[in-house]
Amino acid sequence: MAEKNVSPAKRVAIGIAVCAMGLGAVALGVYQLGPKANRLAAWEFAALPVGMAFAFGGAFVALPLKFVRARALIAALMVTALALTADWIAFGPGDSSLRRGFSLNNVRGPVQTSQMLGRLLFGVGAVLADLLALWAWVRFIRTPGGAAAARARSSR
Repeated sequence: MAEKNVSPAKRVAIGIAVCAMGLGAVALGVYQLGPKANRLAAWEFAALPVGMAFAFGGAFVALPLKFVRARALIAALMVTALALTADWIAFGPGDSSLRRGFSLNNVRGPVQTSQMLGRLLFGVGAVLADLLALWAWVRFIRTPGGAAAARARSSR
């Protein structure tokens, strides 16, 4: 049976490890983008916000629960990074292999979906991810912060 309450030291260690993994992915993506002529159309460009999402996720886990406002900011940044990835796949330049479509082998032969259908499906997902990011930013803005808010909550 898994532990329900992880010690703060373990949370920090796990968070730092995940954050380091994300930063490593970002560094590798930047290194791979260096020699590319059209950096925005390269698939490595999509790896940057994914790595940032992992880095923010690690920071979110490592940060103590009492830092509510900072955790809300990190959560909003993490969701925004994931939304940027979906946006790049759906609306980015070039012909991404992620949205070329897929084939179904059945009795009548293979059926190939169009690139437009792939863009449409990723577009719907990207818009939903953007709305989720917007909601996260609204939650961050509405999150009470600082000691004054803590005192106001405790005096009720």
